Amino acid sequence: MKKIKPVFIGLYDSKLLGIRYLSATLRKNDYDSHIIFLKSFTSHHTQEPTSWEYDALFNKVEDLDPDVICISVMCSFYEKVAQHISEEIKRRTGKLIVWGGVCPTLFPEKALRYADVVIRGEGEETIVEFMNALSEGKSYRCIQNVCYKDKEKVIINPVRSLIQDLDSIPFPDLGGDNKYYINHDKISKCDPAASSYSYELTGSRGCPNQCSYCSSSNIRRLYKGSEKYVRLRSIDNIIEEIKYARSILPNMRLIHFWDEIFPVKEEWVEAFANRYKEEINLPFEIWGHPKHIRLQNIKRLVEAGLSKVVVGIQSGSPIVRKEIYKRNESQESIIECSQILSEAKVPMVIYDFILDHPFETSQDLQETLELCMTLHKPFILQLHGLSFLPGTQIEQIAVEKGVRTWEEIRAEQNRPLAEQYRAMHWWRIGKGLSKEPEKVFWHSLIYLSQFPRGEQVINWALKKEKLRQDPKTLLHIQKGFNQYLLYKMGARKLQFMVGMKKQQSRS
Repeated sequence: MKKIKPVFIGLYDSKLLGIRYLSATLRKNDYDSHIIFLKSFTSHHTQEPTSWEYDALFNKVEDLDPDVICISVMCSFYEKVAQHISEEIKRRTGKLIVWGGVCPTLFPEKALRYADVVIRGEGEETIVEFMNALSEGKSYRCIQNVCYKDKEKVIINPVRSLIQDLDSIPFPDLGGDNKYYINHDKISKCDPAASSYSYELTGSRGCPNQCSYCSSSNIRRLYKGSEKYVRLRSIDNIIEEIKYARSILPNMRLIHFWDEIFPVKEEWVEAFANRYKEEINLPFEIWGHPKHIRLQNIKRLVEAGLSKVVVGIQSGSPIVRKEIYKRNESQESIIECSQILSEAKVPMVIYDFILDHPFETSQDLQETLELCMTLHKPFILQLHGLSFLPGTQIEQIAVEKGVRTWEEIRAEQNRPLAEQYRAMHWWRIGKGLSKEPEKVFWHSLIYLSQFPRGEQVINWALKKEKLRQDPKTLLHIQKGFNQYLLYKMGARKLQFMVGMKKQQSRS
């Protein structure tokens, strides 16, 4: 059997775990897979590929001459880029186009306007079965997770059971000479992750929550009634992967766990902390949830090297959290969470809030400010706008409450890539995005609540009624604080870079 040659294309993420897992799985099965990474992720300055970068991609695909081109479409923001790539590659080569990722999983019919095949959900088992069928000249039409068109009829096969033994999945494809990186009008034959000081992995798969704004809850519904949705890897397997990555990535000095919520089982955390400290001993970062932060667990993790926790709060209004975002944590549990993180002395605590959207009133924003003023310091606020991601429950909520029509939602989703990211990350550029002055007023005060000296500005501003109608002065003050925060975060990154250079000189 002559095995066919696949090429993967990853968009806006040079560390993209999904296609690295798929490529590793295929290479384990003796397929000569290649990966092309197009553009890196910069949340506050994301642009569409240039004409040069598109041409470099198309020329490299033609040069590699694959049998199948697999495109990862993880975010709706990138759909237009994926659509253009698919159309042009099909025009130039006529080769089979396969889409995978969150967007095709939720909207296979839409994806099949541009792709020949869609692979939904977890793809490791499906991709091997699919490539084997092609290599053997057999039909792939009955394979679970596969979607395709039969003439004009869309066929959506059932999803296969989730992989319960995560340790059975090969480690992500790292290093080697099978990768290309296109960015800043340059193309390099390299693994772009090889020079990074951080390494990303997951210790689990699946999220236990059902937040209305997140695609994860929609994916979970695909597997309703099936086996366990939230699954953990063994600690042995995680430690082995980090050691493997360390042998390939010489600059690695930080581990970032991308779990939806870092595993919270007490016995798992205790065993992990002991092994990690003894065998890895690098700083690491996690995502947490207010209802799953426990003092003993966090203390153990800090002792093991925990350097940053990001906790989603999203709103200080209990009504907004419960009725809009479908989150059930109380004010008391959030405040208790902040007390635990402060008491455990986590070096960096980040609280994530969604601001600048049509649901919150000035009263809701005032409640968010009051909550932020109550949270135990130190912390950093990660503030961003709300995106109505296609297929999420919050679309329906917005229409039912009359704050958006379906036409307005679709128009927002079809904005240019750079504009969508600016709307998401307005806080980084130090200006309010909302056109309502009073909302800008509250947004600025919320932002300032993370700084010890910011409280003085807040107390002063609350006495100035005119600032609610004209918050320009607050925006200038906010920009100054923002520059200070970016300087601090830049200094932290510089510390890692200096450490990398010292490590390189010693070696």
